[in-house]
Amino acid sequence: MLHFVFTVDGDWKEYFYPKLSPEKRAPNLKKLLRLIDTEIDIAQKLLNGKFIHFVHTSPRARNFFLKPEFVSRWKMIENLGGNIGVHCHEDDPGKGYYYDDSARMENAIGSFTIGLEKEGITPIAYRGGYMSFNSKITSILEANRIFLDFSCEPGIYKGPTKGIILSDWRGAPRNFYRIDYQDYKKSGTSKVFEIPVGKAFGLALHFDKSSIFAMWIIAKKLRKESEKQDFVVSVLAHTYDFKKPAALLKIKLALSILKRYGKFINAEKALEIVRK
Repeated sequence: MLHFVFTVDGDWKEYFYPKLSPEKRAPNLKKLLRLIDTEIDIAQKLLNGKFIHFVHTSPRARNFFLKPEFVSRWKMIENLGGNIGVHCHEDDPGKGYYYDDSARMENAIGSFTIGLEKEGITPIAYRGGYMSFNSKITSILEANRIFLDFSCEPGIYKGPTKGIILSDWRGAPRNFYRIDYQDYKKSGTSKVFEIPVGKAFGLALHFDKSSIFAMWIIAKKLRKESEKQDFVVSVLAHTYDFKKPAALLKIKLALSILKRYGKFINAEKALEIVRK
């Protein structure tokens, strides 16, 4: 059977433009609250609330999304059947990227996970900024009781940038797998499972990259493949995608089409399936 997990990275566009002033690059509380409310509304109406919002943390906004206004939304998402994940952008776009610094990554992921837990939120999944991941992250996730990673988009390669390879998923499986400690792109014995972005024909279930037609083609292909084995893959959007009417329409139409080919599930159900 084909299972989809709808995931939304909690990023805002201005973060990625280093030429803007610090004030203009900073997250805007009121605007982001409106966009997140739209995420929740669409997920509730189309997917019975089943989606993951990956909460952004970065050097520019380390604990911004632990403000009470946001925490109330994270609790709402969990109460409606969705989940919260950690989205670690350990970088300053255009200036520095720190994903290979194990101590820094351990502190960033661990401190933010603890911060969410102190607010009564249970983060259940992880996704690296720019889909970044390396073998050192696996044990960090285990230590924080996060057993699902959504960083994989099979085949992509980003780097080197400022001397750092941001993401390298060349040769990674197109279906879920238990991550190997030594090689995160292979199946192994860790407690962390990788759930990749759905992909076929070089196209991805990624709203930044694919048209509705492309998503339909991918879904048809994955549905056929899932007749032989269970597939669990993610569908990727960003909070900034929920800003413009045309983008909203695209999200609604694509989700409605994908529902014809597979079942949308939340993170708990995904973990239950991959652990079988």
